[in-house]
Amino acid sequence: MSSELDAVEERLKRLEKYVLGEDVHRQDDEQLIDTMLAVSRKLASVVSKNEKVSSALKRADEVKKYADPLYAESDGFMPEAVKLQLLLSKEEDMKEALNHFQKMNLLKPVLDSQAIQNVPQLESQLYKISLLQESQEKKVSNLSDDTYALIKNYSNFVNDVSQKLAEVEKSTSKTEK
Repeated sequence: MSSELDAVEERLKRLEKYVLGEDVHRQDDEQLIDTMLAVSRKLASVVSKNEKVSSALKRADEVKKYADPLYAESDGFMPEAVKLQLLLSKEEDMKEALNHFQKMNLLKPVLDSQAIQNVPQLESQLYKISLLQESQEKKVSNLSDDTYALIKNYSNFVNDVSQKLAEVEKSTSKTEK
């Protein structure tokens, strides 16, 4: 109980500091608390004398219940046919969720397998393998570039030879005529 009072007192101090600023004197604190207590008492007496306000405060929980967006669904205001239509409109989603849940239950033992449990110990090996794979990917990329350059050179060579042979054929056929 004392910790709650300390928390309330601390909040009041912060509120006073916020409202009154940094230069708050202790003697003013007592006056402020007395003033707040007097205002609270006056409000309580006004509320107790006014029946409308008193009954409204007593029914605050009821108002809160009616303000809840799900109240209409939960308290029978919605006809059974409408509730049924709502359920039927969500049927496909529910079936899909059920299928996903069943698949998850089937795959759940995989997560408990020894291979998954050994992952933390195998992290260093996985790092080494990933570095090796990265270097091999670079080598393959370089090899692919080199192969492409060789194929291009070969293609150029074949084209040049074909042109020369075509020229030779052309000159040979001229001399034969």
